[in-house]
Amino acid sequence: MRIVFAGTTTNAVDVLRYLVEQGRHEICAVLTREDAPVGRKQIMTESPVAAYAGSQGLRVIKANRLNADTNELIAETNPELGLVIAYGALLKQASLEIPNHGWLNIHYSMLPQWRGAAPVQRALMAGDSESGVTIFQLDEGMDTGPIHAQVAATIEPDDNAKTLLDRLTNVAISMLDETLSKIDAGIATPAAQVGASTHAAKLSRADAQIDWSYSASQIENLVRGAYPEPIAWAKVDTEAIRIIRARRHGSVPSQLDDVEIGTALLIDSLALIKTGDGVLQVIEVQPASKNIMPASDWLRGKHGRLVLS
Repeated sequence: MRIVFAGTTTNAVDVLRYLVEQGRHEICAVLTREDAPVGRKQIMTESPVAAYAGSQGLRVIKANRLNADTNELIAETNPELGLVIAYGALLKQASLEIPNHGWLNIHYSMLPQWRGAAPVQRALMAGDSESGVTIFQLDEGMDTGPIHAQVAATIEPDDNAKTLLDRLTNVAISMLDETLSKIDAGIATPAAQVGASTHAAKLSRADAQIDWSYSASQIENLVRGAYPEPIAWAKVDTEAIRIIRARRHGSVPSQLDDVEIGTALLIDSLALIKTGDGVLQVIEVQPASKNIMPASDWLRGKHGRLVLS
């Protein structure tokens, strides 16, 4: 089939690379978001998908929203199917009708759970034990279309959003061949979504700010879900510090009994913080304008005690 591929992120690159190297289908165009400023110097940078597609000599269409002009560019490539993964914009009916077989979306959840932009992050933050991949037919709703294929995957205790996204991308790739073959042969029978839905709104920096009145388990889940973007953080005086890795500590040392919530102490070479329920062991941090470092080294440099807010 002639496929127009829509995606932006590094995980989307992995799927596109698989399709290109497999060679069973022709990628007639690649739709991705426009170049955007990146880093402290705000250098205009193309998306990972744009960079890879360009290196393969594929036709690249850059658009943050699909309008009549973008639809015309897509239609010129005569696609039979559209495939979306982490593109970052909704497709309206005029766009959905361009390919003969419509558009598929690869979504990282067991729909209808976690419809929206951040299903992996929200699943981790909620403390879910399971995630998965759903390949479904796009309609104008928010991840509401009928399902072609669905595979569950266990969330491991040490998973963060990056490790889980990487593993789910491999699951998605393993599902593609059969799904595309059925559509190409005209024997696909997508089924309507069943069950209650949950919403996975995109995470903002404000969502990633730690509230130390929450339980240690809740904060651990936030840290896992917010890495590598936008990254959980807290305040130390007037500066922000990023919390890269953390886990619930099994006991409450006596040194933390009578201190205020948010107090961090270096105890037996561990950076431990009192929360609203239990103790959080912080493993890695990134202070402002510095590299990631062991939390124990950072706290030792603060004389082994401080209060975070």
